[in-house]
Amino acid sequence: MIRDDALDALLEMNIPASVLEDFPELPADVEGLLVYGSRARRDAVPDSDLDVLALVTTQRPSTDSGYVHVSYYTRKQLSTGIGTLFGAHLKRDAKIVWDSHGHLTRAVEDMGEVDTKRLLARAWSLSKLFTTLERDLPKYLSGLLRQARYLLRSCLYARAIADGAPCFSVRELAVRHEDPYLARLLASRQSGEATAADLEHCLSRLRRIIGEFPPNEHGSLEATVVNEWGRPSDILSMAFMALGVTGKTSDYAEVEKILL
Repeated sequence: MIRDDALDALLEMNIPASVLEDFPELPADVEGLLVYGSRARRDAVPDSDLDVLALVTTQRPSTDSGYVHVSYYTRKQLSTGIGTLFGAHLKRDAKIVWDSHGHLTRAVEDMGEVDTKRLLARAWSLSKLFTTLERDLPKYLSGLLRQARYLLRSCLYARAIADGAPCFSVRELAVRHEDPYLARLLASRQSGEATAADLEHCLSRLRRIIGEFPPNEHGSLEATVVNEWGRPSDILSMAFMALGVTGKTSDYAEVEKILL
């Protein structure tokens, strides 16, 4: 699929032409394309991003261009989304733009349901990365805040699913919780620098959902990477993203598998 074909299909989905101005060229190995997030749900506001997932044969990093974010997944990577929150998000909200062999459609259909208790337990385990702030701040404030937002957002979505009212919109979460600040705190597009106050707000809200965080036996983010190296794990992937080594533009597409 070439860029012009993608643009024509996206315009037919009522994606504003102004948002598509910076849509990137697509690699030759793209097998399918879908839109998810607010543009797919049609509850976007004027400055909402366009979230696109491209199915490819070769793993590559995601890209950001203007308001357009494209995540690239291989079939193997996407298969790790079965039973995850991200998989449920795709199954509920995604709109297929193009699917040359039907692989993307089948992958989304196979995502299944989320075990919310398991997800919250995994989030609790990953929260150990926030227990060594005295060693990790201020150097890694930006990455830690990004990961705190990711875990808090995921846990709130999981609770909404458990309550029988699935939701994948931070603006809707803010309305449900009668907390306008929540929409700004959890927004994927942030203005301004990361602040310690925002990090503490995220962590305090996260504790209310999953309880006190377990201690990090490694003692710091950097030590976590060193000690976990050679045995790929969720905690290693999260630590890498918190360090800013990978995953600067996506919560999901820079690691071997989908985390939550």
